[in-house]
Amino acid sequence: MRIRRRVHTQSVIPTASMADIAMLLLIFFLSTTFIGSQEPLGVRLPGATSGVPLGRESAIRVSLGPNGDVALNDARVDPAQVGAILAEKLRANPALAISLHADAAAPFTEVAALIDQLEAARAPRVSLAVDRRRRG
Repeated sequence: MRIRRRVHTQSVIPTASMADIAMLLLIFFLSTTFIGSQEPLGVRLPGATSGVPLGRESAIRVSLGPNGDVALNDARVDPAQVGAILAEKLRANPALAISLHADAAAPFTEVAALIDQLEAARAPRVSLAVDRRRRG
């Protein structure tokens, strides 16, 4: 009697749930990844040895770059319009503090012109941001 050979079947990896696994991995990596915001201007602050930090929610950040570029809360604006924009924001919230972040390499004439615009907007609380330096 002759023995018949059996037909061999190939092994197959089920790929029906592969899309589900890829979606779960994508959601996991997107939810655990830290995406930091970048400042629109590269501002290097001058140093200081003392001071009190301001809360982010109670202050407007005015950045002055080394080339004279101005940004309000990370949005670039025309340097001539800073006073008018801040005056409008101060009318809406009079207790608002303004934090001036001027680059250490920025010409002082531009810093002084920006401070003059803050005075014209009648800003009651203005602070100059600096990098903390250690004494000694």
